[in-house]
Amino acid sequence: MSEDLVSVFFTLTLKYKYVRAFFMSRDSKALTAQAPIVRGKQIKSTIRKLKNKIKKIKSEGEVAPQNCHIIRYQVRRNQKIYWYYKLQASEPIFSRVENPEKKTKYIYLGKAGSEAHINAVEKMTRRNLIDELEKIITSLQESYLDLCFGGETETDPSYFTEVLKED
Repeated sequence: MSEDLVSVFFTLTLKYKYVRAFFMSRDSKALTAQAPIVRGKQIKSTIRKLKNKIKKIKSEGEVAPQNCHIIRYQVRRNQKIYWYYKLQASEPIFSRVENPEKKTKYIYLGKAGSEAHINAVEKMTRRNLIDELEKIITSLQESYLDLCFGGETETDPSYFTEVLKED
């Protein structure tokens, strides 16, 4: 029984050395060295496609400014509640109707379904799509930098603290 285990172990050891030698050959090193280049090209191609999508979205119509939201608010008058909508920015960026030199945070859109309301919803939809695509592009650019400058693998800092604890 123990002779069988020894022969199995010996066979597995030889197979391991053969497989390791095969994967560590010069030809396979060349293939693995090309993989980052191929992956880099795929990342750049995807970034290009996403930028083209952003251009297409912008060509479809006007885009709302960044950091804007459509807000629903109520007005109470004559014992009734009326609901209206406005486009709100985080800081004053819109020109006022009565005094274009002054800026305001709001553009009043009126009731639900009004032309101004629907236009603002379309503008916000384009803005949100562009913002999400830009986040994806930023993530892909960081991935590309990791790929190009060796950031895919890093030394585990906990390894060094464990070594120090042992001493």
